[in-house]
Amino acid sequence: MNAPMAPPASPALPVWPIRRVERDPLAFLTTLASTDRDVVPFLVGRRPAFLLNHPARIEDVLIRQSQVFVKGRGFDRARHLLGNGLLTAAGPVHRDRRRLVQGAFHRQRVEAHTPTIVDRALRRRETWRAGTPIDAAREMRELTLTIAGEALFGADLTEWAGHIERGVALAVPPMDGLVAIVAPPGQTRRARRGLEVVIDAIIAGRRAVPARRDDLLAMLLDVHEEKNEASERQLRDDVLTVLLAGHDTISHALTWTWLLLADHPDVDERLGAELAMVLGARLPEAGDVARLLYTRAVVAEALRLFPPAWVIVRRAAEACRVGKVEIPKGAVMVASPFVTQRDPRFFHEPLRFTPDRWLPTGEDAVPLPKLAYFPFGAGTRACVGEGFAWLEATLVLATLAQHWRLARSTNSSVEASARITLRPSGEPPMVPMRRSLP
Repeated sequence: MNAPMAPPASPALPVWPIRRVERDPLAFLTTLASTDRDVVPFLVGRRPAFLLNHPARIEDVLIRQSQVFVKGRGFDRARHLLGNGLLTAAGPVHRDRRRLVQGAFHRQRVEAHTPTIVDRALRRRETWRAGTPIDAAREMRELTLTIAGEALFGADLTEWAGHIERGVALAVPPMDGLVAIVAPPGQTRRARRGLEVVIDAIIAGRRAVPARRDDLLAMLLDVHEEKNEASERQLRDDVLTVLLAGHDTISHALTWTWLLLADHPDVDERLGAELAMVLGARLPEAGDVARLLYTRAVVAEALRLFPPAWVIVRRAAEACRVGKVEIPKGAVMVASPFVTQRDPRFFHEPLRFTPDRWLPTGEDAVPLPKLAYFPFGAGTRACVGEGFAWLEATLVLATLAQHWRLARSTNSSVEASARITLRPSGEPPMVPMRRSLP
């Protein structure tokens, strides 16, 4: 076979719009995807890159040939913030970290967190007042942070919410999501030092008053009993990675859900009707999740249109082939849930917010090819907490939407900001309105 060749550095080849306005990356990828190619070449600076423009090709890279495609350089920079935690570890270290963390996300353990999730959501809904605007994004961030703290680490992080938000804001500025995952090293190290104050408080609190808990922190402490320098560093890395990943993405998903519901009153009305029928006036329980089909469908559709993990980047560790395309060593491979999940080849009226497409009998429900929908990634690097995220999002939405619907406070549109995660631009103010039960 002939040696693989890089795509020609031709002026006709599109170049990734580094450091331009935030919505440019989404428009750039969407334009690339409008071709009929399954693997679309472009350039990142002078480096050859390829957009994976079909689920089968995404599967090639993320699953079938995952050993060939490794995390990109941006994740090397991420170690300044996360150390060698699950997100940034590679090879055997990643396999060991994933196996350890995965134990905390078995189905029975996940469902056992239902009372915590519902209780925290109940407390939050009781602070809302009809007609008084709220910052929906901040509300969801604080809520999911407290849930992650209590469920995974047995810690009340309410007082640390502002501290954590400042640390994350310092570490993850509005930089390009493909080229760099975090801020410059010096700035990120400062953020890490600030966040370690919270991590050390969580760990010290548990060690000071050992509790009989079957949570992630207990599992991590059992593994790191030696308390030597290397073990303590790894413990911090593991706690920090799970804490940040455990609330950031799902908070954005919930914010997008509220925005979409506000723009689609017919969907909101059906959501309220299901909650009234299944729950009545009582709070949701673990067994209700399987019955809240439309509620889960609303979340699924929000994740389809606005997946927080909007882009997945890999680097070819060696020359290879994807489909019929020769891939040179070092090439950047890009899979975008945002693009693929809006592809008209797989989704009828792809830009329409249609939760029905996720119902077994929905008129828009059609069999999807594998990885036409992958908001939590795929393969060995898929989100280990996906089951927890689905449970949390469904229960939080059910608990809050029992009593409230959120209306837009202004008619202005909210843009998608493609940073490291896909979030609404600005802090969208919304107005709680009492839900009229059927």
